[in-house]
Amino acid sequence: MKNDSHINVKTIAIAAITGLVTILLWMIEAFKRLKGMRAIGIAAIAIIVVIVLYAFSLQINELAIKPSNIAQAGAARFYESFVYNSSNLIPNDCLVFSYDPTLFNINGKASAQYYYIYNQSFMATAKSEYSCFVIDYGYWCGTPGNICGQAFTEYKTVPIATATYVPYNFTYGLYRIVGYNNTV
Repeated sequence: MKNDSHINVKTIAIAAITGLVTILLWMIEAFKRLKGMRAIGIAAIAIIVVIVLYAFSLQINELAIKPSNIAQAGAARFYESFVYNSSNLIPNDCLVFSYDPTLFNINGKASAQYYYIYNQSFMATAKSEYSCFVIDYGYWCGTPGNICGQAFTEYKTVPIATATYVPYNFTYGLYRIVGYNNTV
């Protein structure tokens, strides 16, 4: 089977060979102490080397999986690209609530973990430091058990940017909070 992975298989092979050489040198030293049994030692080393190389060759495809063959990889890369391309649309005085605040920090935006949007004490303090808040409806909002939907029940929002990942028909978005929804 052809391995067209971006992972450098040569690097993995070099690491494996380095480990094997270390083991072989240790075994040679051990067999030198067993004088007169050199032939048995060489045969044992050869057998071990063949077994280890064979076991390693069986694992090479699992070690070098092409990222596009991982189910979630395309969606995650799409979302990351969306954030990089859309962060500039977020006003600088906003705080972004995200499952992945680092993506926004890298792009020069203030960001906090998503769950802080539900912490009243945090929100009270944040209101004195930021003039606006943005909800990142990102990759993790499409996974089971997420807490994203509650924010849209609680807050009125307007979209800043959206993009749909067609294979999953999932729309990512950056939404500015403009007020509270009426609660009964």
